[in-house]
Amino acid sequence: RVSPLPNLDRNIRVGDSLLAESFENSSSFVASRSFGELRSRYSRATGPRKRSLGRMLDKAERQCAILALEVIARNAERDRRELLRLSRSMNLFGTRTGLASGEKATLAALRDQSKNARRNLRIAGGGGALPFSFATHFADTAAAGGFDMVIGNPPWVRTHNLDQGSRAELRRNYSVYRAAAWESGADSAAAGRGFSAQVDVASLFVERSVSLARADGCVGLVLPSKLWRSLAGGGVRALLQDKTALLEVEDLTDARQIFDAAVYPSIVLARRLGLGSPVGAPVSVTVHRKRSVERWSADPAALPFDETPGSPWVLLPSPVRAAFDAVVRAGIPFAHTAIGRPMLGVKSGCNEAFIVAPGTVECEMVRPLIRGEHMSQWRVAPSDERIIWTHDESGRPLRTLPLRTLARLTRFRHELEQRSDARHGARWWSLFRTEAADHSRPRVVWSDVARAPKAALLQQGDKSVAINSCYIARCRSLEDALTLTGLLNSQLVAAWLNCIAEPARGGYHRYLGWTMAILPLPVDWTHAIARIAPLAARAIDGIPPSSSELNGAVLEAYRLSEKDVAPLLEWASE
Repeated sequence: RVSPLPNLDRNIRVGDSLLAESFENSSSFVASRSFGELRSRYSRATGPRKRSLGRMLDKAERQCAILALEVIARNAERDRRELLRLSRSMNLFGTRTGLASGEKATLAALRDQSKNARRNLRIAGGGGALPFSFATHFADTAAAGGFDMVIGNPPWVRTHNLDQGSRAELRRNYSVYRAAAWESGADSAAAGRGFSAQVDVASLFVERSVSLARADGCVGLVLPSKLWRSLAGGGVRALLQDKTALLEVEDLTDARQIFDAAVYPSIVLARRLGLGSPVGAPVSVTVHRKRSVERWSADPAALPFDETPGSPWVLLPSPVRAAFDAVVRAGIPFAHTAIGRPMLGVKSGCNEAFIVAPGTVECEMVRPLIRGEHMSQWRVAPSDERIIWTHDESGRPLRTLPLRTLARLTRFRHELEQRSDARHGARWWSLFRTEAADHSRPRVVWSDVARAPKAALLQQGDKSVAINSCYIARCRSLEDALTLTGLLNSQLVAAWLNCIAEPARGGYHRYLGWTMAILPLPVDWTHAIARIAPLAARAIDGIPPSSSELNGAVLEAYRLSEKDVAPLLEWASE
């Protein structure tokens, strides 16, 4: 009396979900009910009838694949002809318009697309194996407008690990790849907008999943939590905000590890928007903390840091978010102050070549080295490590090197010439981002990864070189540097930053350039100097203020009360 399971082999498929054709190229054949009826009959069939229906399904899939490939080829050839026609047309001055910037690449891509489609057509028409395609293998789903639900745990890996051909095709096909960066944050940190290499493949699966779901269909995915905070996650955040209604977000960054690898997972459930879809419903937010699990409902529009497209999500309960925003209103973004944008430390591209012990090379060719792990509050821990400094006082590479230094670096010449930052015509012994080592002004230095920011002051004339596990701010005066050092070492600033900084292993956070660039510094900077600089000067002289004393001065600098920020400090204390 128990009904047997249906035949699922025509429903469970193995294929490349990203490079496979989606539903966009579905043919008129797909619109008919034939494919769906065949699949339904096959799922219940047994014996000879099952084999017969299987052959009919094979034939239908091949016909569907051929029609879909013909659509792709025709569209590519049409677009290519139109582009060539426009390039050969005459402008008002009687000269050919020619191809604009980027159109040559588009023309080449269309040619390749047409060529590949025609090749696959020959294979399909000759009875060869069909490439996996949603439009082919789920033609009835395409006719219905998409899947009711898409679920998955896609791979978490940066796209630079893929081969060049796959990267080029994925970049053409996915908007979250082409427009990866949160542009506002990238501008604040002068980081540029070409974040393609840092895009996580999981972002592409989000876009594909949304495209495969029908209107009002649901998408549920296990994703890296960095997508909601990272600069390179701007594209996927914008896509979800524009094309879906968020239903649930669960951040498991601090939860008990359920994977063997050190990962920071999250779960997102969203409903694809269609014409007339209801919008504006609250989203359920869950954050797993070290000692508790917090759950609340929030307006989806209240999740982003600000109103700019792709803005990072700040997953905080309402009272904590109100305190977070109070600090924002009381300040000016770091990058927009007179101090200017934070700078990444000096980059060598081959630490093994440049970092040495004292006495290895000529003494005038080395400077004290600062790594991120050397940092502590107020001062840099002593270290015997030195970095070979191959530049003059203006930051230009030296024309020649002394004998011992040259001999040392020559051992690594091949590696130095292959560095990604190396430029044609530049000296092979060059260091990169050397402006961070300019000691003509006081500097504030902090490590890029820590549980809380650890900032130290480098006096004007201090030739210590902080490498790229640190960030640097060059200040106008000693008072500016003291005040900034005090702010970065305070509980309030650490609490604010840890709400938006990307997570790292063991409760650590990444205090990257863009994260620090949006940190609000007090509006009345003169008032802040008066309150904080004396305490920071004492600390550097070996008499650090108590945590409460420093925090009280910082609150006065922002003109905030303890009540204004109490929920934020309490949230950060766990």
